[in-house]
Amino acid sequence: MSVLNVANFLAQWDSTAAPAVQVSKPRQVHCWTKTSKDEGGQFCFGDESGLLPYKPASLPADLNAGFESAYTKKDDWEVSPVDTIIQAGTAAAVDWSKVGLCTYRNNLNKVLLTPVSLDNEWAVDACFWGGTLFLDINKAGNQEYPNQDKFVYYGYKFEALCTGQDHVDSSSEFAVLVQYRLGSHSVLMAAEIDCAKEEGDGPDGGRPYVELKTYKMPAHSRAVAIMYKDKHPRWWLQSFLAGVTTLVLGARNHTGQLLKVHEVPVQLLPGLSANAGQAWDPNLLLGFGDSVLSWIAAAAQQQPGQQLLVSYSKDSREIHLEPAEDGSMAQRLAQLLPQ
Repeated sequence: MSVLNVANFLAQWDSTAAPAVQVSKPRQVHCWTKTSKDEGGQFCFGDESGLLPYKPASLPADLNAGFESAYTKKDDWEVSPVDTIIQAGTAAAVDWSKVGLCTYRNNLNKVLLTPVSLDNEWAVDACFWGGTLFLDINKAGNQEYPNQDKFVYYGYKFEALCTGQDHVDSSSEFAVLVQYRLGSHSVLMAAEIDCAKEEGDGPDGGRPYVELKTYKMPAHSRAVAIMYKDKHPRWWLQSFLAGVTTLVLGARNHTGQLLKVHEVPVQLLPGLSANAGQAWDPNLLLGFGDSVLSWIAAAAQQQPGQQLLVSYSKDSREIHLEPAEDGSMAQRLAQLLPQ
């Protein structure tokens, strides 16, 4: 088993001296629309019909509305295998020899946010195949909390309000496939997109994408600090990696009443946190991610075709990498990308 000590990395990091990690602008190479499970849950590559236009929500609004009667929920057992990205990449004629890392954004969120989320454990599956490191989503370590279904619904309901939809459907999606460089890594990444503005300059001349987020309106100074220190890094990273420049935030109260909607340019989030006395370093997240991904890739290259489990332990503050006892990742990669 290989081990990376996160505490040691952070102790040695000097934000004033660390060089800026170079990240290129994401270039969209393909997309897909996944239909509702009521319509078969089909992946339609190259189909933009699932990209809905942004429409400001009318206030006030009740985020609880429709929870029992107008909600198509994603199945709990549903997974998002890297297979879908490979299929989309193949449809887009991606040159796999130029892809160093292939993953969903979810995995990069887990890894890169570790320095500001030391108490959140996570796991990722990995396999080196044909010169590319593939990452698969592993739900181990996902935290559950009281009333989770209701709070998750609030987010989907807000998306529906901001796209003019009466029915909430979490089983459908629109996603983009983008390529960019993150430090030393050439990345092919898939990310779900909430909606897009009708006007403006978006990626590759298209409509500008919008990230939608709800949050509970802070009731005291500690809650305000948590928002700047915890939520802002998450919102920033998720948007930044996919090239999304606009964040639309919906503030709710404790009963789920939507009270305020406002736009924030993603690039302003670090400064807003710093001005509130809750500074965090975007370059630390990128530098940590660059280093961890290099460490995973180096270990995986020594075991090509072997599925690996990469997991972070909050108790030891360590990332562990070890062969997975079971798993179908290598077999699936062999079928999709025969060497």
